[in-house]
Amino acid sequence: MTDKENRRATRRTHNSVVEIYDDSGNAIAETARLVDYSDVGACFSTPKEFAVNQLLRLRLRLLREGRLYIRARIVWAKKEANTIFYGVEFEKVHNVA
Repeated sequence: MTDKENRRATRRTHNSVVEIYDDSGNAIAETARLVDYSDVGACFSTPKEFAVNQLLRLRLRLLREGRLYIRARIVWAKKEANTIFYGVEFEKVHNVA
């Protein structure tokens, strides 16, 4: 069995809103869309520019997992047309049922 990608965890696609905050709790992106997520990270898109290695606080609402408050670090970015895709690695996840 060959895989195109070598991943630590299985990705699940999900089309929902991602709320993005700085360390002080201030919202720093007006719109962000979750592309997919796993137990260790996520991919989202937004027109807002962030730096690789930047720390963010994310809030996700997922059907099975509930509300998640996440501290994450940007590990990659890919600009396309009118948006930028970001990959983040979770540093801490807090589940608020």
